[in-house]
Amino acid sequence: MSLETIRVREYEEFSYVRLGEGGAERLEKATRALGARVFDFHLHYAQARQYVGLVKAGPHTVQILPKVYDGDTENLGYLLALLHYTRKLHIHPSEVAELGSSIGSFLEVWIRHFALELNRLLRTQYKQRYVEVEERVSFLRGKLLPERELDGSARLSARYACRYELFTPDHLLNRTLKFCNSLLLRQTSSASNRKILSENNVLLADVTSMPVQIEEVERLQIDRLSRDYRPILDLCRLLLRNSTLDLRAGRISQLAIVFDMAKLFEEFVAEFLRRNATEIMLGEDGHLTSVSVKKRVGRLFGQVRMEPDLILRAAGRTILLDTKYKVLSPKEGPSREDLYQMYAYGTGGDNTFSDIVLLYPAEIAAPLNSCFSQGDVRVHVRGFDLRSIYDPVKRRLNTSAVRQQLNDALSIPLTTKVAV
Repeated sequence: MSLETIRVREYEEFSYVRLGEGGAERLEKATRALGARVFDFHLHYAQARQYVGLVKAGPHTVQILPKVYDGDTENLGYLLALLHYTRKLHIHPSEVAELGSSIGSFLEVWIRHFALELNRLLRTQYKQRYVEVEERVSFLRGKLLPERELDGSARLSARYACRYELFTPDHLLNRTLKFCNSLLLRQTSSASNRKILSENNVLLADVTSMPVQIEEVERLQIDRLSRDYRPILDLCRLLLRNSTLDLRAGRISQLAIVFDMAKLFEEFVAEFLRRNATEIMLGEDGHLTSVSVKKRVGRLFGQVRMEPDLILRAAGRTILLDTKYKVLSPKEGPSREDLYQMYAYGTGGDNTFSDIVLLYPAEIAAPLNSCFSQGDVRVHVRGFDLRSIYDPVKRRLNTSAVRQQLNDALSIPLTTKVAV
């Protein structure tokens, strides 16, 4: 269990002193294994980037939350709203209150998500499988193994060497679930989480308790009858792949579970537009009829694939939408790199796109309402108030506010005055 949780927010700095002796090296090693630039490491301090989640290195856990609200509870609820809506976590923001004193801990929320998913599966679809067994038995069973009979050991045991299939819950999938469940049971400090995890261990009482290697889990195949176990198996793979285990103590000594906020924001916008297409207007051209995600529009110089975040279509009109997860100053405007990229999308592909929307997080609800024009291509810069996504009082997604934000951002007339 962590001795200390260091709580930071996106792009916030924290001193190496808080990590203790050797803490900076452990943290750098843990993030290097992820292959993601979670932190920038400086001489005396580290700085978080756009990744949120947790990195556990030795006795310390660094928790990174979005920087949207003043309080950690609200920021955690906002993060959960995004993860829940994009189906990355099946835990609703309102369930955070049930964690009691552990509220505000992303690790405890993730553990709860795992515990509840596993508990539901074990109660409704507890899996037993046929497992091939080779052993000496006092009576013939299955297939006799003559090569074993001829080695002379039968005279000592007076038993038959047989190979047979046994219908049992003690197979690799359940051993993996029990092993991961037991690891998290030692990790949690929440009484409600501990209760669910302990119940899971009871339900898996007939399964052998033993360490499982990630290589074994990667080879596990999910068949048609057990496809409902795929999400929980993915969580096990995530846990084992991104962690270093102290097998003697049966504890997690190093763990990282992070999400790229830029990608998460992009996926949220895409998912919301897809689910609410009939409520979203594409300017004066009617409701959305099609939402395409990461669809190739061509190759730049014949080599570089061009894939805008979204291609939106209404009757007789197509607009490209690209999300940029960075704060945009209304005075400075978008960077030259962003404008170059949008112009390439509009002109360098198989088709020409006249209207492109650049969507930036903004601290104000109103769109930034600026437009850059070059030839037939118009790049419309719009703002999206991140605080509109989550209602911290009701602890749920604010659907009507998000819908209004996107309708405002996509209200683009066919003829637009240029403001450069």
